[in-house]
Order: sequence, then structure tokens, then C-alpha cells
Amino acid sequence: MTFQKYADLYIQLNEDDWKPSYLDKNKGIILQRFDDFKDRNINDIKASDIKLWYKQIDDVGNKSKRNYLSVLKGIFDIALHDEIIQKNPMIHVKFPKYHAPRIDPFSSDDVKMILNAAKDFNFNFVYFLAMGFFTGMRTGEIISLKRSEVDLQNRVISIRSTRSRFGEGIPKTFGSKRDIPIIDALYPYILKMYQKENDTYLLTNQYNHPYRDTHVFCVYWWKPLLQKLGIMYRRPYNMRHTFATNMLYRELCSPVELSQYLGHSSVQMIYDVYVSYIQGHFSKFDKSISVYS
Repeated sequence: MTFQKYADLYIQLNEDDWKPSYLDKNKGIILQRFDDFKDRNINDIKASDIKLWYKQIDDVGNKSKRNYLSVLKGIFDIALHDEIIQKNPMIHVKFPKYHAPRIDPFSSDDVKMILNAAKDFNFNFVYFLAMGFFTGMRTGEIISLKRSEVDLQNRVISIRSTRSRFGEGIPKTFGSKRDIPIIDALYPYILKMYQKENDTYLLTNQYNHPYRDTHVFCVYWWKPLLQKLGIMYRRPYNMRHTFATNMLYRELCSPVELSQYLGHSSVQMIYDVYVSYIQGHFSKFDKSISVYS
């Protein structure tokens, strides 16, 4: 039985359970990365073969390498369960370490400059920025928000979906389905958008259709705006990081509350990403304070 046969089986057995984006990524890995194995008998592939193949990968970082090895392990697991192989050779292959890159949120001055300068652009973009900076919503959650999910009377947003180039689906994790408050700074932006005659979605293009993804925002408005202001480029997703760090740094909520606000599956993400970032900025700490007076 060839490796490719089990690679195809790996996709077929999992495609109904995976999100479209994850399915597309794994299909791409199998198509582009496993030429060394695809025509070989899967029973003949040894751990040393995998290690030699792995040594030759020099065009991606450790995160991508871990993804490749994870797919390999899944493919060999299926062959193991079918008793085609006696053991999974991946048990002898060490996964490389990977540390998520340190976040780099915008400063408060940056946010004020961005929101002020954005007034010269399409209001859809202004609204998109306000939602990002004042809610911490994921960008896919912003463009999928529906009028029925915004309660202006009680000033609450119900997040129940997300959008990407693969279509609309449920949020990233179970905890991502959540209700968040509409703070005073955000309310005027939502009210103005709500008054537009959109049918279902709050944010729509000129054809009254929801945006497929955030590509148009990034290419036509976001990137030119940062260049104009002389602000170092970060992805629009960085608005979420900026909101989170400021909520913690200004003690506007606890880590547990922020975890629920952002829709994380556990509070550990808050400590790993945001609390550690804030702790790393003690250089700005007021050393003249009197602790016990």
C-alpha cells in the first residue's frame, strides 16, 4: 500500500470534521511537501527516512515544520490502525520547538492617529477599525456580524459566526460564541452603521453583500493608512492584541474576564500572551512610588 493511498485516506476520513481552512491547509501540505514518500510503500518508510527528509526543509520556520510532521503522524496512524504497519515511525521523530512571536500592539497614540486619519476613508473601514479597537473581536467575526446580533437597547453584541475566504462558519472555539458589551466609545459607530439599509449583515459592500474576507480592507485602506502615518505595519488582527493589552494594562478587567471577552477557550492564553507582554515592560514602571505609605 502506497503512502499516497493513506495520505488520501487521511483527508477523506477527516474532511467532514475539519474546518474548511484547516482542510485546505492539510491538502496543500500533502500536495506540496511529501513527494519523497508518495509512491513508496508506506511499510518501507522508516524514521531515518523522515529525519533525512526533514533536514532538507529550509524554506519555512518551525511552526510550519511542526504542521508537516503532525500531518505525517496522522497519515501513519491510519496505516497503524489498519495494521498495515507495526508501529508509527513518527514516535522516533522529534518535533521542533516553536514559540509564538511576541505580540506588538499599537500604542494609544497610534490608535488615536489611526482612527482620526481613517475619517478620510470609506466609513465601512472606519467602522471596521472601531470594532477592532473597541471590542477585540477577530476580524472574521466583525465582517460576519448580523443586524439581529446587535442589541442597541441593551448595548450588547452576540458573536455567533465568522467569515473567511472559505465561507461562513462557527467561531474558532466553543468559547468564541459570546456576548460582549457595546462601550460608549463604540456606540456612535455601530449606531451609524445600523442606520444603513442593510438587509442581514451590518457591514456590506456596494452590492449589499457581506465581505468575503478582510482582503479589501487590508490592501486598499489599512496598509496605505499606516504608510501615510509612518506607523510600522502590523496585520489588522493586531487591533485585537491592542485592545487586550490595554484592557489589562489599565486594569479595566481581570485576566479571567478578558478571556471571556475575547472568546478564548481558557484563561491560559491570556497569561501566556498578554500578561507576559505587560510584565516585560517594567522599564516604564514608576520607580518613585511608595508602596506602604
